Amino acid sequence: MTLMKGTGMAGCEVVADIFPVSVKWIQGKKTLDDVDIDTAEDAEEFLSKLWSLTGVPMERQKVMIKGKSIKPGVDLSKLPLKSGAVLTLMGTSESLPEAPKERVKFIEDVEDEEQQVALMEGTPPGLLNLGNTCYMNSTLQTLKCVPEFVQAISNSTTVSEGDTQASLVKSARGVFQQLKGSSTVNPSVFLESLRQCYPQFAERGEGGHPMQQDAEECMTNILSTCKHVLQNESAMEVEGREMPNSIQDLFGVHVKSTLVAEEGNESEEKEDDVMKLTCHISAETSHLAMGIEEGLNEKIEKFSPAMGKEVIFSKSTKIDKLPKYLIVQFVRFFWRKDSQKKAKILKSIKFPKMLDTYNFATDDLKRALDIHRHAEIVELPDADASNPHPPMEDPRGLAIRYRALIEKHPDSGNVSEWRDAAEKYEKIAEQLAAGEHVPDTSSPLSGKYELCAVLTHQGRVADGGHYMAWTKQSREKWAKFDDDKVSFVDESEIEKLSGGGDWHMAYICLYRLPQVGLTRESHNAKRLKA
Repeated sequence: MTLMKGTGMAGCEVVADIFPVSVKWIQGKKTLDDVDIDTAEDAEEFLSKLWSLTGVPMERQKVMIKGKSIKPGVDLSKLPLKSGAVLTLMGTSESLPEAPKERVKFIEDVEDEEQQVALMEGTPPGLLNLGNTCYMNSTLQTLKCVPEFVQAISNSTTVSEGDTQASLVKSARGVFQQLKGSSTVNPSVFLESLRQCYPQFAERGEGGHPMQQDAEECMTNILSTCKHVLQNESAMEVEGREMPNSIQDLFGVHVKSTLVAEEGNESEEKEDDVMKLTCHISAETSHLAMGIEEGLNEKIEKFSPAMGKEVIFSKSTKIDKLPKYLIVQFVRFFWRKDSQKKAKILKSIKFPKMLDTYNFATDDLKRALDIHRHAEIVELPDADASNPHPPMEDPRGLAIRYRALIEKHPDSGNVSEWRDAAEKYEKIAEQLAAGEHVPDTSSPLSGKYELCAVLTHQGRVADGGHYMAWTKQSREKWAKFDDDKVSFVDESEIEKLSGGGDWHMAYICLYRLPQVGLTRESHNAKRLKA
């Protein structure tokens, strides 16, 4: 039969033939009759179908037609194919994962497919503004980017009667559940719980209207409350149910600081757990990394028992443990003594798509990060142009690099970690190829994080203005959440949020460990054995 496929030059219809062929499977000792092939589709579609019918994975298949090979990327329309043609398949099926229940989704396809879904199903739901509550709405949309956080809240079984903190967690669970739908959500129950738990968010100004609040303060209080409630649940040791990752595991940064007094010989060592990094903004600051460095190395005034007075200390801080998600706050608001008001720093501060925290780490953490950073620079065995190695963002590409490390450095003390990583990402690749759901597709902890959300503030007044959230949806597409108005924007729009004018500027950046996914090259990947 024939299938009409789009339009060609001068508006002419392009016709693609779909017809049945026979496939003679040598190792299986049988012939598959009436297997439909579409010469307008990528050969990968047909090879995937053979995988489903025979159990022979695509990387083990050798399919021939009159001396011509059919493999991913081949233009089927240029091969001697016709109805009733006989193809030869060579390859053995083993106890491997089942063939994909649906077509494998590659990284390259995600953007187009998710955009098509968006056109069919509409944009993600927004949140109603209940009177200067954009600070809360943008915070919730940003936190929604952390599926482990949403799941932890959803798994919570806390009883909220008489407990304002438990009530806040329960109402958050309700909001996130509603945000899985397609209609605009009214967060009035959550707002009431937030105000009961933290009365400052109930403040009203002239005319009795709710006052604008600080989104960072809102986020900090929500995370602090959830951390407290979930820790209490874990302490109850509920039988038969695996507790979710703690908030500390998801967002907590463990730091070590050295304080040295500028007067006398007093010094002090401290350790602390923080939920964010801060980007300090001075006249010299132009980039996020510079601001973080300034925030980790600062001068503070504190009482010195040895001197018996307030003394200036130089404080140097290093990160000793990194989380899965990294929150970075731009310190744009400060208190002006002359006007007795909060003011805003409008200076443009560039922030990267990929943030490298290696230079902020302690020596111990650097050694741990190096275990996986070696995989980025290892020399791989030669690969020809038709059979390239998959890139780092592909789990098989990662596995190949860890196998290469083991082969080149068999006596290294890191071999065990490399082998575990190789096996982990080989398994993830197999699961993704089989169309299975993989809960965690994060790359290894190497100190590098990718940007996944930006919370912005527009306006020159700290106690006014407007907050919005921008969250990553696919490779180059983002969603802009302006309360209940939601739209898709190109990634180029995110680059305009650095500040320097009256447009929205980054106030909080949310980074995560880079995610991995199958690329087309993965089906041609050479596997190294160690």
